Amino acid sequence: MNKKVILALDNLDLGTALSISNQVKDKLLTVKVGLELYNLAHKTGIKKFNDIGFNNLFLDLKLQDIPSTIYRSILALKEIKFGYLTVMALGGNEMIKQAKKAANELDPNIKILAVTILTSLKNELSKMGFSSSVEDAVVQLAKNSSEADGYVCSALEAKLLREKVSKDKLIFCPGIRMPGDSKDDQARSASPALALQNGADACIMGRSLLQGDVSKNIEKVLNSIK
Repeated sequence: MNKKVILALDNLDLGTALSISNQVKDKLLTVKVGLELYNLAHKTGIKKFNDIGFNNLFLDLKLQDIPSTIYRSILALKEIKFGYLTVMALGGNEMIKQAKKAANELDPNIKILAVTILTSLKNELSKMGFSSSVEDAVVQLAKNSSEADGYVCSALEAKLLREKVSKDKLIFCPGIRMPGDSKDDQARSASPALALQNGADACIMGRSLLQGDVSKNIEKVLNSIK
């Protein structure tokens, strides 16, 4: 995996998202379509990313439901060509197994990524019933998601997953910010360089890249991780 940056198309309308993506597609691993854009554009709109060359779309839908519903929900995505899809680790390994089954029926190359603890969370875990630290919770959720092809976690836990869970599975890290950028609603953030140093395969970046000249912002990131 030579390209290390995934552009998150958050807070954009479909036309703008397509235009920006087409301009910078040669610099990216892929683009991330989250729940907001997916709900706005629906399948017919999201398919337009395939038309401009993104057949490895990252669908960050964070699916969580009973296993049979997840299986059918993923099969319902069949008109879209995508390479990555997120499910919530809290859904359990049987759910992830059914997600993998459905993905394999669509395309054996699709990777199912288990989202561990959202990067917007830090101090709330105890209120949610977790007795462990964020780090331990991420590791345990990843271990319990063994059917997944990889994980989504903050860069701060990526090294732990490499050491304690898997040296080979994919790790995508959101909440990535360049030094000096606003963290916005990210409670556990890190720079692209630190994310890759800690074992991430790709950095997911949205607002830091979309503010201003997107192409120049991506070049700045790429220069920081050479």
